[in-house]
Amino acid sequence: MGRIPDELVDKIIHESDIVEVISEYVSLKSSGKNFMGVCPFHSDKGPSLSVSREKQLYHCFGCGASGNVLGFIMRIKNIEFIDALRFLGEKIGVSIEQKKEHTENPRFKLKDEMYRINIEAARYFFRNIYNVKAAYNYFLSRNMEDKTIKKFGLGYSLDSWNSLESYLAKKGFSKDIMLKAGLIIKGKNATYDRFRNRVMFPVFDYRGRVIGFGGRVLDDTKPKYLNSPETDIFLKGTNLYGLNFAIKNKVPDSIIIVEGYMDCISLHQAGITNVVASLGTALTESQAKLIKKYTENVYVCYDSDSAGKTATLKGMDILQNVGCNVKVISVPVGKDPDEFIKLNGVDSFNNLINNALPIIDYKIHLAREKYDLKNMEDSLKFTKRVAYILSSLNSEIEIQYYGKKIAEETGIPQSSIIEDIKKLKRKNNYYAKNNEEEKENNVSNYKIEPAFKKSEQMLLTLCLKSKDYFEYIKGRISVGEFITPFYKIAADFLYKRLENEEKIIPNSLLGNFSTSYEISEVSLIFNKVVPNDISTDLIDDYIKVIKKHNIEDKIKSIKIQIKKYEKNGEKQKSLELFNKLILLQRQLDTL
Repeated sequence: MGRIPDELVDKIIHESDIVEVISEYVSLKSSGKNFMGVCPFHSDKGPSLSVSREKQLYHCFGCGASGNVLGFIMRIKNIEFIDALRFLGEKIGVSIEQKKEHTENPRFKLKDEMYRINIEAARYFFRNIYNVKAAYNYFLSRNMEDKTIKKFGLGYSLDSWNSLESYLAKKGFSKDIMLKAGLIIKGKNATYDRFRNRVMFPVFDYRGRVIGFGGRVLDDTKPKYLNSPETDIFLKGTNLYGLNFAIKNKVPDSIIIVEGYMDCISLHQAGITNVVASLGTALTESQAKLIKKYTENVYVCYDSDSAGKTATLKGMDILQNVGCNVKVISVPVGKDPDEFIKLNGVDSFNNLINNALPIIDYKIHLAREKYDLKNMEDSLKFTKRVAYILSSLNSEIEIQYYGKKIAEETGIPQSSIIEDIKKLKRKNNYYAKNNEEEKENNVSNYKIEPAFKKSEQMLLTLCLKSKDYFEYIKGRISVGEFITPFYKIAADFLYKRLENEEKIIPNSLLGNFSTSYEISEVSLIFNKVVPNDISTDLIDDYIKVIKKHNIEDKIKSIKIQIKKYEKNGEKQKSLELFNKLILLQRQLDTL
């Protein structure tokens, strides 16, 4: 899509009342001029989220989350700027017009055409289900309700070689786009429908657009399932079935991954809506990263057969590697999630969730299934297997905890189990590796904001506080001296408008930014509480911090350039830069 005009962005933001929008996700209560509610972005025990209708801003006093209505939607739904803008636009009846360059770009045009033909095919399949009794009865036999059939757009492909092709042709679609979308296949003498005599499952992307299809036979003949081929909009292993429904109203605290269409649909029908399907037993790294965008807490609920257990182990490791907290929901042997919830109900499934096992416990559980612990030889084998599993742990406390549990279960001394674990860790050089990782993690866990950034934030806050502060600051630091890109933009915006004594509307400034991070950071200047008696000495200190960083940055750059000139024998250029270096050093000393 081409660049959205600033006027359109402003219109959508200004016409979207932040209190009304946030009220759809958080229960807000009036508190003076503002509204208060429980923050959805952290574990908030009391109402820490403040929403200002006057400023059209929100701010959490607990976690620091801040921003305007656009930033809130980007954060709560974990979507990009353009998608949040589209979402808000649709709510107020304003559409985002596609720019000319977008519609004329062949790549974009092809994708748009694929989305259009897929939704038309989905409508066709959906209508068929009510015209073919066998297809409708199939879903009834699977306990599907009409509202579920409509919600997921379930359908049926006729037992015909070209019924879909004929229908789409009448709708004005070319044979070429049908082939590219994977809806028809080119044979030796003619083209024919890919899906025939199958119940159909449209596959949606996270925005709810139809990107492909899965088709299942009405009986158990092979192949049972047939899926769309890869296209420009359907890449296998990068999408999750049901994700559009799981994140529809609010990003969930956790996501449950199941294998197939019916597992996902049945759980949603039962009211468990934080469910997605990996469509096959092999979870990919791309799918794991997609989940991580929405939540770190993941439950894996694959079938309880051998293939399901293998897939669970692989999926757990992939999810853990991308930084997810993983637990396994164990469905009784012989059942899949679809069958279990239909037979036992939602309360029983919730009990399975509550009893889900962490990764280590699940691996120990699988090991336990292979051995008879009443037999001493099997107990020894089991203990060695568990020692290997536990050797991946970094925490001494966890090692001791599990070591004690296994000792009680097998009768083997805890000290012997711990010693085996430590031998394995030494053998695999775990200690050295983990110490390095621990150092890196300790550094990354403490994100220290640069002093200049805090100074920039405070100066802009003071500019808004009073005209006197603004005049004093503007006379001592220029827009070009601001370092952080989004604060430089904010400074330029404020300087120009405050110079003309214009009223500063927060959304007018925040409309210049397109990421939730930038919006959140810049909105802090409107929410920051500062004393009434800030001295000019303190303001000078903030300015010095910024100027000092700029000079030090120039000095560092010049030193690098001098080394290059000296290496190349360019003494005159080196001398010129050295003189500049002396001047900069003097400036630094006078600050």
